[in-house]
Amino acid sequence: MIASLPIRQAVVDNVSRLCRALDERDWAAMRLCLADTLATDYSSFRGTPPGQLAAEEFVRLRQSGLAGLRTQHLCFNHLVALDGERAHCRCDFIIHRWPEQANDARFFHTYGHYHYNFVNTTGELWLIESITQVAVRSEGSPELHGAHRSK
Repeated sequence: MIASLPIRQAVVDNVSRLCRALDERDWAAMRLCLADTLATDYSSFRGTPPGQLAAEEFVRLRQSGLAGLRTQHLCFNHLVALDGERAHCRCDFIIHRWPEQANDARFFHTYGHYHYNFVNTTGELWLIESITQVAVRSEGSPELHGAHRSK
């Protein structure tokens, strides 16, 4: 079922808050976007198997992976569907990554789409309970990102 406008907006707003938290390195704000446990699948980008993580561990991994980078996470073309107390959002993304040092011209950008699943906790608050990233293409220097530094 297609989500009502208020629910759709709440879901899209939470995706936007997550992106902003990543870019601003606001780890506390990021944690507020997430359910206590979430399923993750970044296999198309990292080559790691899907798994379950505590929200705090998810935040710690993002913090470590983005260390030394400036980023811009853009999400758009949100398609939101409602399924009882659950919502689903598919959106396209572009993630721009640059070294923090202004004189370093390297970059690492990724393009693709996300599948988010949300759970409703209090009527208006929709928390992310799963994230699947489908990376279609990356360009630049992968060693800039923590997931690729040791490869």
